[in-house]
Amino acid sequence: MNERLSIPMLPLKFLLILVFAGVLTAVSAVAGARASVMPGGNSGWLVVASRPDANQAISVASGYVGRFPKTSVFQSNNGWYAVTIGWMRQPEGNAYKARLIASGAIPGDSYFHNGERFQYVIWSATGLTGGASQGLFSATLLVPPGSGSFGASPPAPRAYVSGLNPDGDNYLSLRTGPGTGYREITRLRENTQLTVLARKGSWVNVALGNGQSGWAYGKYITASPSYSAPSFPQTTPPPASARAFSPPRAGLVGDLSPSGDTYLSLRTGAGTQYAEIARLLEGTEVKMLAQQGAWIEVELDNGMRGWASGRYLAAAPENQRQQQAAAPDIPIIGPAPQSGQNADSQSSGQASAGNTKLPDLSTLPDGKRVALIMGNSAYDNAPFLPNPKNDAVRLTDALKRLGFTVILGLDQSKVAMESTIRSYVRNIRDADVALFFYAGHAMQMNGKNYLIPIDAKLEDATAVDFETIELGTVLDYMNAPGRLSIALLDACRDNPLSRRFARNFSASRSSAASRGLAAPQAGGGNILIGYATAPGEVALDGDGDNSPFTAALLKHIETPGLEIEIMMKRVKADVYATTGGSQSPWHNSALRREFYFIK
Repeated sequence: MNERLSIPMLPLKFLLILVFAGVLTAVSAVAGARASVMPGGNSGWLVVASRPDANQAISVASGYVGRFPKTSVFQSNNGWYAVTIGWMRQPEGNAYKARLIASGAIPGDSYFHNGERFQYVIWSATGLTGGASQGLFSATLLVPPGSGSFGASPPAPRAYVSGLNPDGDNYLSLRTGPGTGYREITRLRENTQLTVLARKGSWVNVALGNGQSGWAYGKYITASPSYSAPSFPQTTPPPASARAFSPPRAGLVGDLSPSGDTYLSLRTGAGTQYAEIARLLEGTEVKMLAQQGAWIEVELDNGMRGWASGRYLAAAPENQRQQQAAAPDIPIIGPAPQSGQNADSQSSGQASAGNTKLPDLSTLPDGKRVALIMGNSAYDNAPFLPNPKNDAVRLTDALKRLGFTVILGLDQSKVAMESTIRSYVRNIRDADVALFFYAGHAMQMNGKNYLIPIDAKLEDATAVDFETIELGTVLDYMNAPGRLSIALLDACRDNPLSRRFARNFSASRSSAASRGLAAPQAGGGNILIGYATAPGEVALDGDGDNSPFTAALLKHIETPGLEIEIMMKRVKADVYATTGGSQSPWHNSALRREFYFIK
């Protein structure tokens, strides 16, 4: 009896073991599927800021790069973006954090996070992005000056600066990123000893003996020192080093009329060669943090930091504090225009008397107006388009005069376009009027239209799904009960990317990529959709500063008392005449009420 019972018990036991092992495997697979970037051990990322928008986070991060060249931005699994200056092991990390807070270098609410919620790096001053990797951990390890290495990473290889031309510059620039476009941190002399952290192409991420790190051109980094050069390694600070203001000084954007522009560019570094991250209107309040040559590092009320030309900055009067009205995630920043005054007015509050085109803002209809303006000109894998960027900037200026809050995206990658669109979607939740304008390359496939970011290659059959943005997605978010929506597309240009895709890969899909754009349905929304030319046709980029379609749009959009459908007919007539009948704009309207940009 017992023997009979014992016979089936063995396979049952093994069955239970197998089931239990399977459960463990499944749990492990689920845990492994959840992305995380964790340095491991008792280590954590030092988080100095969190933002709900990628562009905001990158702007904040850019302000820390000067002092913390390992600054990175992580996308978290909760949809937010964390700004970190690197990672450290505890308890040394807490002591270092306390010193930074006490010195004012980082906010008082900065904290360490083990990285469990961090999915991947979307931007980094080190040039490394993506998920967890040894290279990323090596490049972002924080080593305070005068201390040893606190990380859990294995020792990195030693190297030396070697091969410099003594008759030339005779130094190697250490930069914040892998390329000559990144800011110079310091200058390395022959035989300077380095620790190699990571490589990217021909650039090497290295650390110095004092804990400073950055990127240097790999041609001049070797495994052994040079014996033909002096044996005393040294570093030299770059010229025009920044001088900090202690305490920071209150200031504002002054008279911009000598510049010829209506805005002051805020950039990632002290010079016009650095990327523009925002545009500041006259009267915008700033906090002046440091000076480098003729450039001033400033901080805005929304936490964004950057560099602006000191020529157009002035000390703020103690008795004059103006309220900023721009949303924190909109890159065009400045005081809201008052009745009878536009954004181009002088800071004294007087409107420009000579501009007869400026509308009286008191005649604008009530309600919140929000516009998303996108212009892509500088394509990585297609010829440069001269006008989309110009079109976007000119239309932005006009819409701001017409009471719109404008979110502007210029020459954006897919990731940047997606982030800008998300910002727009958040801002139109309570909008009465939502407008979308896109200029650049686009294509149609299976009756759907796709906007093409500047980094698209369209080299394989999956490219449309993963490298472009479907227009219908934007239109779906714009459609909402009670809201009036306007979508204008100046994107029907002759497109070598879509032609190549149609030639090589259309056969792998249900139908071929077609010429021009498809005619979208307005659906049940209160929306008007306008194209620069008829569906299936190709529009002209134009010989002037603006395309024929945008030039006609700018001509009529600020005409008082012009209902939008009448305006579109006038735009159509102007474009048809300008192009000798070769281009005729098209629009489809489901508007259930009249709309005037200005009455």
